[in-house]
Amino acid sequence: MGKRLINFAAIGFGAVVVFIVAVVALVAFDFLFPPAIEASTNLPGTPFKLVARLEPSHLFLSEYRRSLVLRKDGVSDQRIEMEMDTGGYSRTHLYRLPDGRFVILGFFDSAYVDPATQTLGTGACGTRDQLKYLGAFDFTADREWKFIPADQSPEKSLDAVGGD
Repeated sequence: MGKRLINFAAIGFGAVVVFIVAVVALVAFDFLFPPAIEASTNLPGTPFKLVARLEPSHLFLSEYRRSLVLRKDGVSDQRIEMEMDTGGYSRTHLYRLPDGRFVILGFFDSAYVDPATQTLGTGACGTRDQLKYLGAFDFTADREWKFIPADQSPEKSLDAVGGD
């Protein structure tokens, strides 16, 4: 009888320890891996919203998994993955083509939105001289991820510059 009581107490104690460890792990996971951050802008002349998502991929470095989401009320979101930001390469420019399509350029990738076909895709379209700069998804001086219109954030070079 005494041995059974000790076994039950050990099992109960073990269950409590496992529960506490699980709760601490869940809280620590949210703290160590914060949720994705989003910045968005309405695409002029369309019912679409373009969202640039950054999902932290490292405990303490500014490295992010990047994706774009095309949203329209009443329609399922379209999402594409972009190249990972391994530190300092999050800035993403938004342009408009004369034919109404939009071009999104990052340091290492590009995408487009075609409102006529309601598609979000990867790859380049148009030529550089056709692109009208609308603004950029970037971090502000206060480390806020947001879309910054062209009149507040002039176009910058998206050439990756590394050390030797």
